[in-house]
Amino acid sequence: MVKGDGDTQEDARQAERAQAQIALVLGGETRKRVLSRVYLSRSDNTSAVRSMAVQVWKTVVSVTPRTLRDILQDLVSQIVIYLASGNPYQTEVGGRCLGDVVSKLGESVLPEIIPVLRNSLYKGGKHTRQGACIGLGEVISCSSKEHIIKYLSIIVKAVQDALCDEDDGVRSMAAGCFQSLYNLVGGRALDEVVPTLLVAMQDDVDERTKSRALQGLTGILSVRSRELLPYLLPRLLSRPITAGHANALGTISSVTGSTIYVHYGSIIPTLISELSEINGQSNEEEKVREEALRSCARSISGSVDTSGVNILVSEITKRCTSDKAAVRRESCWFLGVIPEESEF
Repeated sequence: MVKGDGDTQEDARQAERAQAQIALVLGGETRKRVLSRVYLSRSDNTSAVRSMAVQVWKTVVSVTPRTLRDILQDLVSQIVIYLASGNPYQTEVGGRCLGDVVSKLGESVLPEIIPVLRNSLYKGGKHTRQGACIGLGEVISCSSKEHIIKYLSIIVKAVQDALCDEDDGVRSMAAGCFQSLYNLVGGRALDEVVPTLLVAMQDDVDERTKSRALQGLTGILSVRSRELLPYLLPRLLSRPITAGHANALGTISSVTGSTIYVHYGSIIPTLISELSEINGQSNEEEKVREEALRSCARSISGSVDTSGVNILVSEITKRCTSDKAAVRRESCWFLGVIPEESEF
């Protein structure tokens, strides 16, 4: 039997009465938690649980989008707990539920969901932060390019925070989020994230901030090194190369050995030139810079891929015949570093 309009309206009235009764008995906050659990159960892996949850939801909720907005913060927090549990079953349920919420409420819900996930990145423990990253990835995957672009600023900030996390697992998951973001919006993802990280690596910034920013960059490089290196290297090689940028270049070379060698034509001459001009200066700041540059050269030599050895040696030997004694000296020093640091 097909229900008529009268039946539908009566169902809605019954649901409204049920909601009012629940709120009266349980109180507002408890009601939100209970409804969040019911909605989460709608994404359960067991069909019987899903069916029962759907039936309960229909009994007490007349307008799903409106109720979802009302319980959204509690629901997303509960989803994060599921995502952070480390239990594959709960992780799958949480991810499916979050995708369902985004698809039901559309683009307008992103400004409400992202801050909850980002707050979990700030205040949660390691597993909670990992769960927030999984949720962030689900939100990006379930959203259209148009929706992501519209709210790119808040999404980018959350991804950036996760990329700079102190935990390796969180950073690894954040790199996956960045990959999904890049797949949707292309180079805009780099334009939004990388400049901020570079600013955070300046010499006048505290060491913890610099370290976190560098971790963020290496996370991006782990998934998009070919796209990021041409963008990043000209900025790091801008002369005079600061100690911070030299340290960053050394770290980056250690995680991009299989791709960075194609850029040795710009990296090696610049490093040798910088060393030849700075060598022997007594200024304390210049001594720090020289130490960073030499450490960078050692990192490059120690991480060079088999495909890049010939290019590295070739770029250095070209400078060994320079008409400048300081350049010849530093080139010979660089050549000596290769057998000391490399595994070949």
